[in-house]
Amino acid sequence: MHEMQHVNCTQRIHGGERVSTAEVEPRREILSTKEVGAEYGFNQGTLRYWRCRDEGPASFRMGKKRVVYRRSEIERWIAAQEAASTRGGIAS
Repeated sequence: MHEMQHVNCTQRIHGGERVSTAEVEPRREILSTKEVGAEYGFNQGTLRYWRCRDEGPASFRMGKKRVVYRRSEIERWIAAQEAASTRGGIAS
């Protein structure tokens, strides 16, 4: 399986014209609550609420306080939510 990568596109001025550059960054597997919220659109408060109710994507502590998530677990949880709630058939 190939690791997905995040492409960060920026523009710079070169000889008076704008040139687009793409900088490829490997996607991190371990994400903080803030990073999960930013990347996947979850409110940080909702993630905390789900944790205290044993709902949502699995998380764990690194050290005494830092709560983190595995990207693969977030994506697995999202896929399970989709499978459990998808309605309708294939368009013909």
